Amino acid sequence: MPTWSIAAAQYGARPGDIDWNISHHLEFIRCAAEHRVDLLVFPELSLTGYELALAPQLAMSIHDPRLDAFTRAAHEAQMTIVIGLPLSTGQQVLLSALAFLPEGTRMAYGKRNLFGDEKRIFQPGESLPLFGYARHQVAMAICADIKIEEFARDASERGADLYATGMLLSREGYAEDSAHLARWAQQFSMTVLMANYALPTGGYQSAGKSAVWDESGRQIVVGGADEEVVIARREGHHWQGEVHPLPCLPES
Repeated sequence: MPTWSIAAAQYGARPGDIDWNISHHLEFIRCAAEHRVDLLVFPELSLTGYELALAPQLAMSIHDPRLDAFTRAAHEAQMTIVIGLPLSTGQQVLLSALAFLPEGTRMAYGKRNLFGDEKRIFQPGESLPLFGYARHQVAMAICADIKIEEFARDASERGADLYATGMLLSREGYAEDSAHLARWAQQFSMTVLMANYALPTGGYQSAGKSAVWDESGRQIVVGGADEEVVIARREGHHWQGEVHPLPCLPES
């Protein structure tokens, strides 16, 4: 089985500053590329910050030219990149995770289990897209989605071996929600990746501690509190973890 490397971007956004946030995403992407990452996942609403009041005016089309930077980066690094943003479909706004695949495909997922004030702003997503990469099948989830056992079971039954989740987990909620993720990994024999914020956003103090669990529910790696790229690598059936703070140094 070939080596596969997956990573969480434990990242902090500037509220509503899309141009700056794109540039900051690219810093994480360059770091991940230096460390030969195949798949990099950012937190919930990473492109805008978790700023619900700003979401309707900041919502972007899937074809917005500002997103071309991610298409180029995915191709150049041969890496799948998953970002978070408010996505306009023309008729509604979704709280979305948008995957950029190396060959140029863009694949959007809309959060299905909306939480609190999100319900006033966004429409729930209706489907669970899977994408294949490096002989793996990846399913996406966003924050409160991970509380729903049916969603994790559906991903597993449709062939996913990685559940990739972009989150905003507070210090108070971290223990409960990370326990859900470990449980789904074990119960459904899927690797689970969780990308959380490093800095406060939307009035929440994020816990950091992005993490990856293997298909037995064992935690492979967990980040700290700062901006970091949290990586899990599998070679054969063996996993190992590593954490690289930003600014990122090249691999020696």
